[in-house]
Order: sequence, then structure tokens, then C-alpha cells
Amino acid sequence: MVENKNLLLGICGSPRKQGTDFAVQYALNYAAEKFSFEIEYWTVRGKEIKFCTHCDYCIREKKGCINEDDISELYTKLEESKFLLLGTPVFQGTMSGQLKTLLDRCRGLVAKKPNVFKDKYGI
Repeated sequence: MVENKNLLLGICGSPRKQGTDFAVQYALNYAAEKFSFEIEYWTVRGKEIKFCTHCDYCIREKKGCINEDDISELYTKLEESKFLLLGTPVFQGTMSGQLKTLLDRCRGLVAKKPNVFKDKYGI
């Protein structure tokens, strides 16, 4: 997998299409216009996202997560991007459960490729 030095991946952690969705897409479009970023958008809305059960399959096998769901398509995008933008509504004083689950599931990606997030920038 080759990293695209100019790719900004925006991830919307909201299960609803409202403010956060708009804010993430607005920020992506602004970055594309102002800084000539290539942009990609991914949302948790409508996706099947299974929980990490801490089964350690990813640690033992180094093949990613045992769960097969919609996050599998995101792993490639995470590897290719140089910049990450995460947007989430605030639920009970913290990020959405969907975004938390997505971040937990990145364990499988890191187990397979320990340096996958090295030298990436996040917003």
C-alpha cells in the first residue's frame, strides 16, 4: 500500500446526517480548495460496525481483525492517507459510540502494520 502524501481522509463519527456530517464535509472541501488536498470522506452512518471483543486474533495472526464488516473498507483508506480529520458529535461528554468502536477496531490494523499511523497528521 502506497501512502498518498496529499490525501486527507475525513471520518464522520455521527450516526445521523446533521451538523457533524456537514462540518466534516465543509472542512474537507475547505482543505481541498485552500491547500489543494485530495480528499476522501467516510461516515459511520448506515455502516455495520462490530465491536472489538478483545479476542486477540489480530495480535496472534497479524492479519487484521477477525470481524468482517464495513470497517474493512476503511482500513485501506487509513493506510493510504497522510492526514486524518475526525468529526464526532458529543454524546454524554465524549465521542459517539460509533467513533469509539471504529478507533477500537484500528487495533487490528496496528497489529498487522505497527507503524501505520507513524508520520500521519490528525485533526
